[in-house]
Amino acid sequence: MKPLLLIPALLLTCSSAFAIDISEEMLNKFVAQKLAEKRQRDVQVLDPKITLLDGFATICAKVRAKVIAHDVDFCADMTPKWRQETGSLLATRMALVSLNAPGVGEKDVELLKAIVNQVVLPRLEGVEVYKADTFIGKQISSLKVLPGRLDISL
Repeated sequence: MKPLLLIPALLLTCSSAFAIDISEEMLNKFVAQKLAEKRQRDVQVLDPKITLLDGFATICAKVRAKVIAHDVDFCADMTPKWRQETGSLLATRMALVSLNAPGVGEKDVELLKAIVNQVVLPRLEGVEVYKADTFIGKQISSLKVLPGRLDISL
């Protein structure tokens, strides 16, 4: 009778071994590191912060570019999606929700926001936010966005 009692415990242990949670804090560290590695002289994305919500995420950051006098702050909603073939986390269905550009009038900011949403972001659909080690990344089968964490299934 005792071996039968062990089966449910073993199943619970095995099922939890195939799911991993990645905290919002850990994701933000990964993204900040990747952006630091990719810094360009002409354009820099500074202080990125991703907030994980139910089914989607919001990313906020500053953009510093040589062609503009001040840093531009923005926030965009996105849906994180895992691409198993490449072991990478992609930003999909992005939409700019706020834009603060010092020295630019309110009407011009709204026009700029509309242009970014209709022209720029569709061209960035599926942009890679993070790439895992190839061996580990290809083992991940699905990703679920939950408040404050990513639930990853192996």
